[in-house]
Amino acid sequence: MRPRRRLACGAPVALAVLLLGGPLLATAAEDKLVFSANGMSLTGDHGGGGAAGTWLTQFDSGSVLGLGVEYQQIYNSHWTNGTFNGAYKFGQSSIKTSLYAEAHVGSGSTGGEAFKYRNVAGGFISALTPWLSVQLEERYIDIQPSHGHLPKLGLSFQLDPKVLASVSYAQSFGGNLGTKLGTARLDYVGTPVSWLIGAAYGPVAPRVLNLIGQTVGPPKTLKEGFAGVGKSFGPTDWQLIGDYQDLEGFKRTTITLNCSVHLDKRSAPR
Repeated sequence: MRPRRRLACGAPVALAVLLLGGPLLATAAEDKLVFSANGMSLTGDHGGGGAAGTWLTQFDSGSVLGLGVEYQQIYNSHWTNGTFNGAYKFGQSSIKTSLYAEAHVGSGSTGGEAFKYRNVAGGFISALTPWLSVQLEERYIDIQPSHGHLPKLGLSFQLDPKVLASVSYAQSFGGNLGTKLGTARLDYVGTPVSWLIGAAYGPVAPRVLNLIGQTVGPPKTLKEGFAGVGKSFGPTDWQLIGDYQDLEGFKRTTITLNCSVHLDKRSAPR
């Protein structure tokens, strides 16, 4: 089972784990479809939900390419995006590096007023040693009227062949995001189940969290906790994630179900 979770302010951790190519995952080439659906409750008896679908292929080299579409609705706001994920992996011996890029581009409407949605990022992940990897990322967010750059530094520690611990810090500049967010996460990938648990803390702009159309004002301090469990059934991987966010009294609880369908798998390179 491959952990998968995305905040608007962070790169998909599933992609990060794929790029590291360490003991957690084999580097066999394969194609798969990834489906996701979520439902949420918000302060004020409001709610929302959404869905996404992505075609993802991993090459023999470990490089990754994905294309998809996503839709989200929160209270009186909704938006639709086309998505792209790509990575190129290179390196020899114990030091392996992957360059990656992702984009979520589209438009939507909040209270009957149209807005454009842009969330693009690029960076690299480098496995410096068998147990330590570093990530540097530059992200640009433009979800009217919020915009700005959100660079991030992350470290991952291979505590065990099946256990990965990661920490990251992101701080915005050049706009009105006002975000300084720290995140910690622990992943276990095993049999018969996998799990993840983590937390985030710091001031963050509502639109960085995809809180669009909510009157929560300027950046406020976020307290977040999340946990998930996953299991494989035949050619499919399933994962259920619960996420709780408290933005100084404005609270959101989200339940997300992910399903990966393996279409084709070839032998890992020798």
